[in-house]
Amino acid sequence: MQKIRTTFVFDESLNATFLAELFEGDTIYAETVFEDFLKDLPIYWQRVEHAYDSKNLPAMGTAVHTCKTLFGYVGFTDLQELCQQFENKCSVNSAEELRVEYILLIQRKERAQHIIEKEYDRLRLYNEGRE
Repeated sequence: MQKIRTTFVFDESLNATFLAELFEGDTIYAETVFEDFLKDLPIYWQRVEHAYDSKNLPAMGTAVHTCKTLFGYVGFTDLQELCQQFENKCSVNSAEELRVEYILLIQRKERAQHIIEKEYDRLRLYNEGRE
């Protein structure tokens, strides 16, 4: 019996409407974008951490801006908005004043990264015809 292939459904925490428009059903492209996210995020996040540790808020705002773009490309539009708010605060607050928001941002980043790791694996299997 031949297996009927269903449409790939992204994790509910991702903005499915946005991803449908972005990828237009091209799961190979989605897999590539998710793979790039997983490679790039740790590098870009190191810049955020370094800027925070050195209390260089202009650099931190720039680094968070870069991460914001990455989160958008994988459908974390809510996290993208959180990054925008944090980026805006970098120009008017001190590192100490941003500590709580920074910790929240780290937690959300880690959760997002975990979800994208799972979604990337699912996309890979789907594209191989094994899901």
